[in-house]
Amino acid sequence: MTREEFLRRLNELLSDVTDEERAEAIRFYEEYLDDAGPQQEAQVLAELGSPEKVAAIIRANVPGSRVQQETAAQEAQAAGPAGSGVPPASSAAAGASIPLPPYARPGAAQPAPPRKGMSDRTILLIILAVVLFPLWIGLAGAVFGVLMGIVGAALGLFFGGVGTVIGIVTVLVANTPAAFAAGWPTGLFMVGLCLLALALGIALITVAVWLVAWLLPACWRLILRAWRALTGKKEA
Repeated sequence: MTREEFLRRLNELLSDVTDEERAEAIRFYEEYLDDAGPQQEAQVLAELGSPEKVAAIIRANVPGSRVQQETAAQEAQAAGPAGSGVPPASSAAAGASIPLPPYARPGAAQPAPPRKGMSDRTILLIILAVVLFPLWIGLAGAVFGVLMGIVGAALGLFFGGVGTVIGIVTVLVANTPAAFAAGWPTGLFMVGLCLLALALGIALITVAVWLVAWLLPACWRLILRAWRALTGKKEA
């Protein structure tokens, strides 16, 4: 299961908790996987287990969710009349073995219900956005320029590498017989230079693919995380 499939399925399974709690859970596991990095992503997903397991633990630890209401009813029924026995351990302990969002950890205090209307933070951000407009619009332009620069560099390297490979292959096919006809040293020297140029073209293509496949997404994730940290925005 990939990262996207895990997060999408977890979002679907957390349908009976509040939108804020569901968004915080998704954001928590997004950042948890980001911290692990692409190399350890598969291992971390295996340690977390299935989205069904993670969602069940979260929902069992959230007061008011359907799962916890059912669990509480079952525990009360199993305990019987007061003083007749020891009630079973809370299902919240089930989540001790995997990382959980702060609000879903056993014993965590539940956040107060959100206030209606704009928060003080939102109002402050609006004021700062108006006052610092020249600064942040310039910063946004710089970030956009960096991203476009990476894209342009990747395209330039890719097409430069492809052009180099095609040109060298053409030279080898067209001139190798004539070079060897002039003498073995000349032919071997020309083939060696062509192979070096061919390796350079392949290296340019490799760097271009790396820029597009790893560096550009990493920069974009960093920008999104900085934006969420600044605004407090939580993605579902």
